Amino acid sequence: MNFSLFANIHKDSNGDFLKQVTTYLKSIGANVIHDEIVTKGGFFDVSKLKNTDMIITLGGDGTLLDMAQKTKNTGIPLVGINLGSVGFLTQIEKRNYEEMLLSIFHKEFDISNRMTIKADVIRNGITINSVEALNDIVITREATGDTVEISSYINGSYIDSYNGDGIIVSTPTGSTGYQMSAGGPVSDPEADIILVTPICPHMMHRQTYVIKGDGLVELEVREKDFVSCYLSYDGISYNIKGNDLIRISKSDLVIKLVKIQKNPFYENLRNKIYYRGN
Repeated sequence: MNFSLFANIHKDSNGDFLKQVTTYLKSIGANVIHDEIVTKGGFFDVSKLKNTDMIITLGGDGTLLDMAQKTKNTGIPLVGINLGSVGFLTQIEKRNYEEMLLSIFHKEFDISNRMTIKADVIRNGITINSVEALNDIVITREATGDTVEISSYINGSYIDSYNGDGIIVSTPTGSTGYQMSAGGPVSDPEADIILVTPICPHMMHRQTYVIKGDGLVELEVREKDFVSCYLSYDGISYNIKGNDLIRISKSDLVIKLVKIQKNPFYENLRNKIYYRGN
């Protein structure tokens, strides 16, 4: 198999672990097409991945999400080695990376096809930007501590107006991230659903709406047009304004994540979330 490796500069700044993993892969007969220390965001030349069968990230969930964004149109499966704290999306821990990579080299794994969502930012009736996310799309106020009022619609029906910290629209993959921290439910990562969760709304009731994958979520920022807000997709922030309309739906894009049979989802959930890795 042919691998390309990417290490988070903040987790492996000198590339020592990157070299260690590269050396191990070569020792078992694997080919390393490319290895690199990366920073979040920015341009990435996908031609470096030519002939790559699998991408390995060294970092946490943010590193894997970042590389999923950078390589999303290649169709190359990704797997992460966790160098962070929880690292829920990463399938491999630093302590057992040799065993797990040997299993992958012997093709003892499956591919988990993960749905993504897309957001169209509409201003004065014109789409000014479109983004896609594997994990979640989050609308918040730019200034920390300020609330934002957002009206939500599902499949054209008005749901409610939330005045609070914002709203999270999550994929099943992202259900164990910010969405869960905001009080939302955990979903099977291969489900075909979209979750809509308000963040700390200033109201007596709040709930997550779970809709079918072919549903449409519309979020209207009910603020003056000079008010700055953020749209974040997989942790990448983009400025939007009051009166913008965010239209969110399932994307045609599918991200392939490696699923190692020794690490089923619910076992991972118990070990990494409930017991915080203990």
